[in-house]
Amino acid sequence: MSIQKAARLPTATELAIAFKKAIDRQDAAALLRLAKTYRELYTRLLPKMDSLILAMSKLDKPTTGQMHRLAQYKSLLTSAEEEFNKYAAYTEIEIRTGTRAAAELAIKQTNAYLANFGLAMPHRINADSVINMLGYLQEDSPLWKRLGYYSKDNTIKLADALAGAVSFGFGVAQVTKIFERIMGGGLTDAMRMTQTAVLHAHRDATHAQFIANEDVVDGWVWWSTKSPNTCMACLANHGKVFPNTERLNGHYKCHCIEIPHVKIWSEPEQTGEEWFSTLSEAQQKEMMGAQTWDAWKGGAFNFSDLSGHRHDDVYGDMTARVPLWELLGAEPPIRNK
Repeated sequence: MSIQKAARLPTATELAIAFKKAIDRQDAAALLRLAKTYRELYTRLLPKMDSLILAMSKLDKPTTGQMHRLAQYKSLLTSAEEEFNKYAAYTEIEIRTGTRAAAELAIKQTNAYLANFGLAMPHRINADSVINMLGYLQEDSPLWKRLGYYSKDNTIKLADALAGAVSFGFGVAQVTKIFERIMGGGLTDAMRMTQTAVLHAHRDATHAQFIANEDVVDGWVWWSTKSPNTCMACLANHGKVFPNTERLNGHYKCHCIEIPHVKIWSEPEQTGEEWFSTLSEAQQKEMMGAQTWDAWKGGAFNFSDLSGHRHDDVYGDMTARVPLWELLGAEPPIRNK
């Protein structure tokens, strides 16, 4: 007769990692769809670009004026604007779908996280209420206004880049690379907007549950990936406990999440600084930057000082890494215009 052992409950760390992977999978799937759709856009524009290249090759040292008069140039820009318009509409749908799915996932994850330790959320919220409270998803929000400029902005970038290529006398290969670079920037913009909105919605839905259930959850723990790719601002916050009056306002494309901190039970989490201290000197310099590392080791600033804030028109206050000159109390470097 065999005696079955009781299943071991996962630790808070294991649960956090599992939930982190879930939102990462959702994020990766959205980016894959965006890339696939954008590839179709790019493929449709390639014949237009090839026609322009062919027309320009028949001109002896073409000028920007000659290029502007080419029918192939006008056709390329007209088609590009139309394609970018369609892609902006697709991106909006992806953002709306993704943010709702992220809110639903966050609600499910938080309930499951606490249930694992015998706790329950007395007050349930739903995804609709979360979506309605998110200012950056309202119709007149800066996010949708920014997306509204997507087609015009990227078309202008393409026109300016082609004009610059001609004025510098670039050859066919160089002009083609410029086209690829500008088009790649359009995809990057869409991914950046979508990814940030979805990840923000996940964190905001999680936080809304904490506030609604403060009799159970008295705060939250900042959770990052603790990897060589983790930004230093996020790593400086990892493992810290924050009150519900504060929110995790991550930077663009930030994958950090909030883990509930409960009144009757909590499991200490290794801080980002403690984890950083386990790395080799070479790894630390790679992540922090050699000059910043030297200053930190020399006692010029504390590890926690690496995390600061900046204002964003869409999301308001966002986490940002504090630059070295600011950490040292120096004047900002003069940038060449």
